[in-house]
Amino acid sequence: MALAVYIKAPPKGVKIRHKNRERAFFGFITGIGILSIIFAAWPFIVWEVKVLPKLTAKSASLAPVPKAQVLSAQIIAQNVQVVKDPDGFSYFTTDFRPGQNRPQEFSLSVPKLKIKDAKVLVDSLKFDNNLAHFPGTALPGQVGNGFITGHSVLPQFADPKNYRAIFTNLSDLEIGDDIEVNLDNRIYHYIVQYSKIVDPKDTSVLAPISAGGRNLTLMSCVPPGTSIKRIVVIASLL
Repeated sequence: MALAVYIKAPPKGVKIRHKNRERAFFGFITGIGILSIIFAAWPFIVWEVKVLPKLTAKSASLAPVPKAQVLSAQIIAQNVQVVKDPDGFSYFTTDFRPGQNRPQEFSLSVPKLKIKDAKVLVDSLKFDNNLAHFPGTALPGQVGNGFITGHSVLPQFADPKNYRAIFTNLSDLEIGDDIEVNLDNRIYHYIVQYSKIVDPKDTSVLAPISAGGRNLTLMSCVPPGTSIKRIVVIASLL
């Protein structure tokens, strides 16, 4: 004799409410995913569409030093190597150390970026807890090119007091903006001349800008939050 199995159907409306909850949850998760993508991608889109064209135009038309006056990059680049981390981040390094006595640090202020008395370690390659002044480059006030590196992050997390995010808005600097350096209680004022985008392997940015020039170069990764390219902001001593 065959057995019959009877399954009681759920009350009317239960299945509908269950499906509605599933749909609402799926919609919520999908919305979160879309917003996350927009949150991460929007700064990159703004950089490519708005910031980069303006920056490139300024670099091409306002760079004040004729090519004939630019010194050879070999002045310092012969001692520089480009190293790539396992995560793909490229950076400059060198085994060169200046022979003469040099100060251990100085401070950097950039009023427009709200950077106030940021610590810069002299002849350093590390910049997680400070800014780094590349070994052998000019000290503040000296003839040559003082080269300073700092981190950047997504613009949403920019923080002028956090050394892992301090140079995020470096592209906001324009010609005429002030950069202040304090070395042994002596203040040096530099004025921004121009900015440009370079390849991560371009070591020429370390070289002196012109014969007799007293310059300061600030560098960070762009677009902010990536390490695709580098922005360098070149300033001259007033």
